[in-house]
Amino acid sequence: MNNISRSISAFLAIILVAAIIAGCGSEGEDPGVATASAETSPETAEETTESDEPELPDVDLGGKEYQFLARFGAFDYNEFWVYVEEMNGEVVNDAVFERNRAVEEKFNVKITALFKEDPDNYATKTVMAGDDSYFAVWDAKNSLSSGIQKHVYLDISHLPYADYSAPYWDKNAVEQLSVANKLYMMPSDISMNNLIAPRYLYFNKRIMENYGLKSPYEYVADDTWTLDVFLPMVAAVSADLDGDGKMTREDEFGMLREDYSANGNILYFLVGCGIRATTNDEDGIPRISFYNEKTQEIIDKVAVVLKDESCAIEYNDCAQGADTSDFAHLYDYCRSLFAAGHFLFVQNGCYETVQFNDMEDDYGIVPNPKYDESQKEYYHRTDPYNALMALPVTNVDLENTGMILEWMSWKSHYTVLPAYYETTIKLKRQRDETALEMLDIIKGSIYYEIADIFGLGISEVIWNSYRTGDLASTYAKSEKTMQKKIDKLVENLTAVG
Repeated sequence: MNNISRSISAFLAIILVAAIIAGCGSEGEDPGVATASAETSPETAEETTESDEPELPDVDLGGKEYQFLARFGAFDYNEFWVYVEEMNGEVVNDAVFERNRAVEEKFNVKITALFKEDPDNYATKTVMAGDDSYFAVWDAKNSLSSGIQKHVYLDISHLPYADYSAPYWDKNAVEQLSVANKLYMMPSDISMNNLIAPRYLYFNKRIMENYGLKSPYEYVADDTWTLDVFLPMVAAVSADLDGDGKMTREDEFGMLREDYSANGNILYFLVGCGIRATTNDEDGIPRISFYNEKTQEIIDKVAVVLKDESCAIEYNDCAQGADTSDFAHLYDYCRSLFAAGHFLFVQNGCYETVQFNDMEDDYGIVPNPKYDESQKEYYHRTDPYNALMALPVTNVDLENTGMILEWMSWKSHYTVLPAYYETTIKLKRQRDETALEMLDIIKGSIYYEIADIFGLGISEVIWNSYRTGDLASTYAKSEKTMQKKIDKLVENLTAVG
């Protein structure tokens, strides 16, 4: 087994063991015993059904190799789900292996992978040199945007046999990731990377009860989980636990706050309230759509609470002066304080649950709140950097590529996805059944913003509007620059093909 394959298997094993520990939750329990539990066996994954299997031609591709180029070895956003070298007894690892073997048997092909720290950069160099050795690329979507603008990848809006309305793709992505009706990247259930992308709210059940607050689950059940319900909860929690007369990480807060132009909380709350940075017009051209009175209203409401240092503490302030040497970065350190019971809410994605394994308090999961009760759907902004799939322009085998990716996505939906989502995330990491329903809501409400992916600077304008409290003047100063970037992007992507 090569080093990358060993690393992938080790990563999947870590996820599984950590998940099992979280699910067991008993003091003194040996995690080595837990890994042998029947609950973690592949049989817990949903059996593949025949009812919705895509109708594809019966072809024999003569043992041809189809190689993925995928991200691995980078600091983050690595791709663990397209390929593993062998089975090792870990449920997710083995589901990936078995899925790939099924694809190989179905089409008489060989599925392989080439792992690079920066696939897009590698693709840009090799594709321009005419390299056609790999048929699909998985990389962070903001990285792919660079290659897209250099015309390294194909428009896959009409990829043969790919049914983007099927549940194993994400139909929301087709419109939201398109520019001028051209689609260059897509999520698929081949990879679980898309499931770690949306950020939502974790809440501490003990703190909720101690302050006499109604559970967010009840509001979701009544379809009344709104910003006006959430914010007073944050404001209600403030306690100087150590009695030193000042609010520090040793105390109790309503929320651990994130201030940043790429991932600041306000960006996720605005999307949750139905505010889109851009919206495509009838020709598929992105138009700036966040500048309105509703956006200013939401900014004002959120700022009043989250900028109040008596009930919300920012990551950098939380970590200031602390010994964070045992953590990968200050964000992990601060989230460990959520696990220690210092915050009612923290906003993050599903992978962060691994940090809450030893949490004594029970925690829940809830969607980001809606704007008001008239809003029909929840919306969850994706982390701008999660990995998606693109096809290099050197791939001239689109008929067979479409067949393989369609069937592989379908197969993965019933094997890898249940192994990861149902077993690892749901059944192991969560301690209450309602949290499982919340994850289903979140999974079905993912939102993609091309302004983030293509670096159009719009999220920075939104962030600065929140920081200053003045949307109108901030927008006025930046409108021409934002529009110029959009025009340049559209002109570039419509210049060929």
